[in-house]
Amino acid sequence: MPPIDYMVEQALIGVSTGAIYAIIAIGYNLVFGVMNVLNLTHGAILMVGSFGVLLAYHLGMENFWLAAVFGVALALVTGILVERLVVRPLKGNWWNTKVATLGAAIFLENLVTRITEGRPMPFPRPFQATYFPIVGTLEISNVQIFLIVCSLGIMAGMMWFLRSTSAGKAIRVVAQSPDLAQCVGINVRQVMVLGFAVSAVLAGIAGILNAVTFGSTYPFVGQLLGLKGLVILIVAGIGNVRGCLVVALVLGVLESFAVVAGGSAYRDLVAYTGMVLVLLWRPLGLFGEEGRTGKEI
Repeated sequence: MPPIDYMVEQALIGVSTGAIYAIIAIGYNLVFGVMNVLNLTHGAILMVGSFGVLLAYHLGMENFWLAAVFGVALALVTGILVERLVVRPLKGNWWNTKVATLGAAIFLENLVTRITEGRPMPFPRPFQATYFPIVGTLEISNVQIFLIVCSLGIMAGMMWFLRSTSAGKAIRVVAQSPDLAQCVGINVRQVMVLGFAVSAVLAGIAGILNAVTFGSTYPFVGQLLGLKGLVILIVAGIGNVRGCLVVALVLGVLESFAVVAGGSAYRDLVAYTGMVLVLLWRPLGLFGEEGRTGKEI
């Protein structure tokens, strides 16, 4: 059995990974809640955010934080363009929207592949890694601390935004019933665009944090992370933001332990096997669905 120090270190790694998964899943939830749309471009927007940082460096913007803002802004613009050019013209047609957003994701991934020749690209970090001893041989790096604090801080900020701000409350009302929202004077179209925009910002942040974690990014990184976000969305219960946070953190820790026990080949097995078992036991997810009735996947 591995030393307890090593197990704690893996748990910390799992928490930082799970927090990134949670950001992705909540981004899915926002669009699904306010627009009743499963946005399959979400993973590709995540990828665009990470490559936006590299583009900023290529343009001479060598400050990591400014480059990160540029990457998030590029993800935001991409998300708004997807909403305007791909989602809105289809007027909520379920199957057509799924196929169209999937096509947009493939287009973005192949566009970046053509530009980068499909190679994984080294990714800058905000600072040099420094390790701090905790107990015994257990160490934690400043990069790990940054990832955990940043990811969990974003989660807390999103919970506060949805529950304490007028825009967040409007998003929740539209998610429950667009007709009711119109009756109380909420501009449903503006709220839908806002939900898509916030989702794109979350995707961009998640892409940057994931690239910082592994020190690289590549054009198809959004496929794997996007699927993980969908797994969390389904296992937690569609529309359940708090459930997504819990499931994402647990999944991150379980994946980290699975890698310790059997190697990296077991990482994805945990997520997809767990999803099948949960759906057999609780078809509406562990925490139950929230939001509008009559939704489809």
